Amino acid sequence: MTAQNRSGGEEGSQPRERAETTSLFQTEAALSTCMRVPPRIQGGRVPLFVRAHPPQGQVWRGRGGVVFAGVTPTPEQAQGWACVLEWHGSKEQASHGGHCLCCVGRGGLDQFLLTQAQNRVRGVGDPLEVMVVVCPPELVKAYATQLKTSIFLSSFYALYP
Repeated sequence: MTAQNRSGGEEGSQPRERAETTSLFQTEAALSTCMRVPPRIQGGRVPLFVRAHPPQGQVWRGRGGVVFAGVTPTPEQAQGWACVLEWHGSKEQASHGGHCLCCVGRGGLDQFLLTQAQNRVRGVGDPLEVMVVVCPPELVKAYATQLKTSIFLSSFYALYP
């Protein structure tokens, strides 16, 4: 199929060549759904990801920390990370309701990550360029929502989808 010139009806350039010069859309795109390199720290906030599986690659592992939330890591999953942490939540489940001051924020994943970030700022441990939370697949959305709504956590981490 060839394109026709509007003014004279002559054959013009091929559609692909014309699309490259006049189109606002890509004609070819890379079909990869995984990031090969973690994003850079922006505004002093560490990129934070919530995933069902830890990302592969030494670039992620050498520069970043991983928190295994509610899962026990295998030696392969924990190998090579700059910082490996485990969080299993609070064993005491006394809850008086969503707005009770004695229950809000106690022992939650957001509080755990906040403590880790504050320790790094104070010089305890090496600074991290990325943090990944690995949890069971059915909890990824719930944990991401919890971390996104944490007011103080957003000062230290930038949550990525």
